[in-house]
Amino acid sequence: MMQNKWKIAILNTGSTDNRKGQFNNVHERIKHLQAVNDIEVDAYLIRHYDSWAFRLLRNKKELNENISIIDGVKYNNLWVKHKLWDYILTYRLKRKDISCKSQLEKYVSLFKYFDLLSAHALPDMYLAYLVKQKYGIPFINTWHGSDINIWPFVCKKGFETTKLLMVNADYNFFVSKRLQQTSDKIAKTNNKSHLYTGPSNIFYKRSISDKEKLREELNIQSKYLIGYIGNLVHEKNILCLPDIFRTVNAFVDGVYFIVVGDGKLEDKLKKRMDKKGVKNVTYTGKVEPERIPSIMSALDILLLPSINEGMPRIALEALVSGVHVVGSDVGGIPEAIGEENTFALNGDFVKNISNRIIEILINKEEPKELASEFSWDKAVEKELKVYAEILNKKR
Repeated sequence: MMQNKWKIAILNTGSTDNRKGQFNNVHERIKHLQAVNDIEVDAYLIRHYDSWAFRLLRNKKELNENISIIDGVKYNNLWVKHKLWDYILTYRLKRKDISCKSQLEKYVSLFKYFDLLSAHALPDMYLAYLVKQKYGIPFINTWHGSDINIWPFVCKKGFETTKLLMVNADYNFFVSKRLQQTSDKIAKTNNKSHLYTGPSNIFYKRSISDKEKLREELNIQSKYLIGYIGNLVHEKNILCLPDIFRTVNAFVDGVYFIVVGDGKLEDKLKKRMDKKGVKNVTYTGKVEPERIPSIMSALDILLLPSINEGMPRIALEALVSGVHVVGSDVGGIPEAIGEENTFALNGDFVKNISNRIIEILINKEEPKELASEFSWDKAVEKELKVYAEILNKKR
């Protein structure tokens, strides 16, 4: 495909100790790109360590490893100090665009021998922007959700920086078509398109007998199993789950529910579940990514009631596992699971989504199949084509 071997750096921000959503998507992307013979791909992860004041407040242990290896992928950790005042200015007062922004400059020279940078979060994008300013190395942004849907519209500086990074990037990918459309409110440019990816190959459809065995491992014996998998936070709209569960209970016998994940709203969710009289529910707490496929395959229906999404990877994983998905009409959810399975977040949301669940179960509907456009092979092909156009133009 390419005449010369290109050296690519993929940058993300996060923690190898908290592998969810975006981290897992980028991780899978790295694995697929590293499998391409014609390019050399190095992975970098911007990680925060807390200042002494922040450590006292959060009671967290300090880590300082230079390299982390996850599932065969080597991450070069780029550490920046997370100061309490920095955190307050950025996330509480929303006066700063990027926490620890000034510390990113010290890493610019690391990337002077790369042909292209691929960045996945605001700190990475800003670092890639600095590298381009100093060394002329092109960079590509991939926008994943709240970085477009929320942050630019709640933080004035966040809007300005997002626009700066979008305009100065050599190309911008968006994980859904709707996210790309929203980005036009920030900057209308010609250097953008959506980029669908796919689920990991550890997700696949199981037999009925396997599904029953998986439920036994979870100590669940029921005719139907409905689940939520994700963070227990406001953006995921999880406090509507008790009302949905109670409504389904009233119309369908033999239903059980499972909530997978942890977060700030965990206690509040459990109290509301008790208040609504929902007893047929299991909470797993935080689960490592390797366990999710078996839990997913035990489900009949997955719920996605989110307030904000780019393209929820969990929806793709559910569909390829032969599981129904119903959710809110936000972000890329309808693009993945179909408009007939998504509902507006209005006063009728709980009623509408509950009725759809009941309809699926009573009519014994077959799950929707994952559309062929959600494919890692197609994603890598599209991404490499953009690489080629940018690098050939540079030469």
